[in-house]
Amino acid sequence: MNRIIYIFATAFALIGMAEIFYFFFWGDYLFPGVSLAAKAVWVASCGIAMGAVIGAVTLLLVEGRTSGRAAILAGAAIVTTVGSYCAWLCSRVDAKFEYFGGPENGTLFILSGVIPAIAGGLLYGWWLYGREQGIGHTL
Repeated sequence: MNRIIYIFATAFALIGMAEIFYFFFWGDYLFPGVSLAAKAVWVASCGIAMGAVIGAVTLLLVEGRTSGRAAILAGAAIVTTVGSYCAWLCSRVDAKFEYFGGPENGTLFILSGVIPAIAGGLLYGWWLYGREQGIGHTL
């Protein structure tokens, strides 16, 4: 049970850090015109949904099924896939709401989700499955 909590906590922490960055940098600094409360609801719901999906898919496809390098890469692939899809989906939604500058900066908007998803995915995989099954391997 502790390992399940650790996987979900890791997914939520990783995505939460990214969403906090997007909220302050994109939502407050670059595009401050729209309500911060509306933007906070957006990033909170995206963060919860992405963290839940990443954690659940990790438990279904990776945990207990593979280990070592394969598990690290599988974890990275999960985060990269979910993060990239969410970046694309959010760019479509932001084209309507214009909270985060998506209509004017569509390519940059998507790349700012895909590139961190790749790097964050590798970090996620390593946290969970590197060094003898991850930092939390004793849980």
